[in-house]
Amino acid sequence: MVKKKYFVTIKDVAKVSGYSINTVSRALGNRGYVKRETKEKILKVASELGYMRNCAASALRTKRSHIVGVVVVDNTNPFYAEVIKGIELEAKKYGYTIILINTDRSYENEEKAIEILLQRRVEGLIITAVQTRNDDLKRLVDEKIPNVIIGSKFEDLTTNYVCSDDEKGGYLAAKHLLENNHRKLLLVNAEKYKYASKMRELGVRKAISEINVSAKLEVIYSKDGFDNGYDTFVKFIEKNKTKFEYDGIICYNDVYAFAVMKALKERGIRIPDDVSIVGFDDIYFSSIVEPSLTTVRTDKPKLGAEAFRILMNNIESGSVTELTLPVELVVRNSTIKR
Repeated sequence: MVKKKYFVTIKDVAKVSGYSINTVSRALGNRGYVKRETKEKILKVASELGYMRNCAASALRTKRSHIVGVVVVDNTNPFYAEVIKGIELEAKKYGYTIILINTDRSYENEEKAIEILLQRRVEGLIITAVQTRNDDLKRLVDEKIPNVIIGSKFEDLTTNYVCSDDEKGGYLAAKHLLENNHRKLLLVNAEKYKYASKMRELGVRKAISEINVSAKLEVIYSKDGFDNGYDTFVKFIEKNKTKFEYDGIICYNDVYAFAVMKALKERGIRIPDDVSIVGFDDIYFSSIVEPSLTTVRTDKPKLGAEAFRILMNNIESGSVTELTLPVELVVRNSTIKR
């Protein structure tokens, strides 16, 4: 039994067309001089045979794969989905493709993902880091492998970063509530080790110190995801058996805000009549939940696009860039003036 051949090679095209391998290679690679009639015949034969360019072989010759690895903590989160879209659209402009690997917020998975992508000879990496450790990222820097980190920074790591202005976002969220006479605030934050968590809390505290130092703030910390945010918030309010006393809640992101809104509605606590809610990110669903969510808007596709452009600069020139993108508050129906 003859083994089926899955990939047509230049040698196959040369055999059928009757031209030399060198002539076929020049015609298919659009390199060097080939008569127009000859090139047309070769291309016609290649098309009929189903020839596809061998990118792996080309990468070995040119030392350029035109592939970038993208490592993301959770591609089911609408925030990261939009960031990935920004990366992919920008990559197409440069003639690049991406290979995406999801880590499910596991550092071990992040290590494996980076190793797999390097084995695939990607030219560089764009990473949303798990942040529990950064040994794998230090390795990239030490070995001068082009990389960009999105959404976090490490004090002991000099590399490329693209972040939203998380401190300003926390400040705007708290400022909005304070200027609308909210005095008892709750911050439902992500885990303490996360860069964005620290910066957003810093912004909230800064607003209180500048606008109304008598305002009260309590902070609770949750693992990522809707279910974790919901469970953390429910445990918190059930632990405090007295009447719910907060008039404003700031959430680490919109997903947390949706979880908080669900828990409050289940307990008959009205939004915004009893308590105002502010999210962060302005993902698509924030404008269509009921009530629509006041949130800090980040330009998620631009985060991805800028990360790709910075990676290209890093690949070409070795330049190192830190970029912080602006944020803005979008006021909707989940907050009111007290």
